[in-house]
Amino acid sequence: MIRGGAVALGVSDVGRAVRFYVETLGMKLVREAPDGSAIVDAGEGFQIALSAGGAGAPSASVQLYPKVPIDEAIAIYENRGVSFTIERTEGRVVARFQDPDANSLALVQAA
Repeated sequence: MIRGGAVALGVSDVGRAVRFYVETLGMKLVREAPDGSAIVDAGEGFQIALSAGGAGAPSASVQLYPKVPIDEAIAIYENRGVSFTIERTEGRVVARFQDPDANSLALVQAA
């Protein structure tokens, strides 16, 4: 559902974060490192590095671009327990949500 990019996020529990990104958001686990960190592939080369210890620190908002119509992506994720705050303007739709460590994520698509 996503295309291109990379970001590193701090989390309190890497295993829990991996389960969220893989099971809830449908991303693929690329690797788990001996230091306890992990990398997930969100699609088309967009990777998210998850490492312990940074949870609670402010993070940049991660924008994800769905390949399917945004309303379809929202419905799929809501079915999996994700809650959104949705902003619709003339030019785009932004559906904001958080991971279990309150990292800020958003699905974004032109209207």
